[in-house]
Amino acid sequence: MTQNLQSLVLAMCLVLPTIALAQEPVESGSVNAGSPTAEQETDLGTLQAELARVEAERQRLAQRLDNSSDSQELQRLRETNRELQNQQIENDVQARASLEKQRQQWFMVGGGTVLLSLLIGFMLARSSKRKRNEWIN
Repeated sequence: MTQNLQSLVLAMCLVLPTIALAQEPVESGSVNAGSPTAEQETDLGTLQAELARVEAERQRLAQRLDNSSDSQELQRLRETNRELQNQQIENDVQARASLEKQRQQWFMVGGGTVLLSLLIGFMLARSSKRKRNEWIN
């Protein structure tokens, strides 16, 4: 944002003096208002040469500003994008590993519960048969 503002201020500084010179009023009181004098022709030639020099300098600066800031900004954004993509891949791998570990833990808890239930069931079934046999005898 500040680079755009700086380039706008730079462009305005370069353009304003040329606009002021280009809009210089013609004196209506002069005798030869229709034909320029030799002095006016030299001034006009000097001003046109300066305008061409200033315009070339403005274009060079604008191109340099665009090239440097855009390429640096683009490079920075690409690096940030790569870092974020790598971070997302790492997070996905960690999430999958965590989910697999959680599934294995629940499987073990379920298997342990089934084995414990079967063991308790067999123990209760054996003890109840002995009591029944004792009652019958």
